[in-house]
Amino acid sequence: MRWDEELLDDQKKAACHSGCHARLLAGPGTGKTLTLTRRAAYLVSERGVPASQILALTFTRAAAFELRNRIAAVLGDQDSNLPRVSTLHSFALRQLLRNSDRIEAIPQPLRIADDWEERNIILEELKAILGYDLKTVRKRFNQLSADWQTLAVDEEGWETGFPDPRFLGAWRQHREVFGYALRSELVYQLKRALEQSSEFSLESEYLHLLVDEYQDMNRCDLAVISAIRDKGVEVFGAGDDDQSIYGWRGADFRNIIRFRQDYPQAQVVLLEQNYRSTRNILEAARHVIALNSQRTEKNLWTENESGLPITVFEAYDEQEEADYVVNEIRRLVAQKLCRLGDCAVMYRT
Repeated sequence: MRWDEELLDDQKKAACHSGCHARLLAGPGTGKTLTLTRRAAYLVSERGVPASQILALTFTRAAAFELRNRIAAVLGDQDSNLPRVSTLHSFALRQLLRNSDRIEAIPQPLRIADDWEERNIILEELKAILGYDLKTVRKRFNQLSADWQTLAVDEEGWETGFPDPRFLGAWRQHREVFGYALRSELVYQLKRALEQSSEFSLESEYLHLLVDEYQDMNRCDLAVISAIRDKGVEVFGAGDDDQSIYGWRGADFRNIIRFRQDYPQAQVVLLEQNYRSTRNILEAARHVIALNSQRTEKNLWTENESGLPITVFEAYDEQEEADYVVNEIRRLVAQKLCRLGDCAVMYRT
């Protein structure tokens, strides 16, 4: 398959970008993953970039799996011909293992505590040592994780300002005795190692970095990306400020808006044609996201039909709401507008 097969003009333009850092601002349903896939294929097949020098970072393992499979479908299944596709946490772990002899901040040999060990040993023993209940211990770990994500740990006086210095001391001692690291600290430890050790080396001499869901990166994630960029790597950040959902882990949708400030010579590429949604759905979405005055203005459009109308129903209570949903699904199926398997019911909690 050619890298540009069946691509729309704006997708093709984005995929074959070259010469400087770039921000791909891709609205919903505009083909962001497809464009990332074909960009990786373009770099290998048209630019002659060795696959080993291309790194794609995704937000979740599911996204990494999908992107890897899509690239393989274009370039072929041989691993030697495929770029590295990974989550940021997985990438961080591999680099830390590779440079473990240069890292002093983590007990050696580097070993990551798994879910069972974290729940049944680390949390339980700290609970007993400190005389806390499990909820309090979890809360302290959540605070520690948040401070890594936001880089609060790098601020002067962080230790004395931590809500529970006693917990901090007990955890550090326990960690040293049992020799483990937490998954939640991996990205921060990579960031710290990249900044502090001139001998720290990545697994490959990367030339291109593709970053998916850029709007959901937190300060620590961005610091790692900047450190990789400083090694002479061209960054291609893809995402959409209208689709940021990870604010609870320190993500800030304004990160993708500030891309041009962080990369002054960067090119801005837009995907605005939505080929997934009906016009009614797109209009409803446009009305909602327009309420965010800080977002980047986009001209989202579609050639699709209007589709079914958007209905807003205000229920008296949960039972009336449930009855309405059931009756609507029955109506749609009875009128052969859809099948049961085409219906999705989404709830906030």
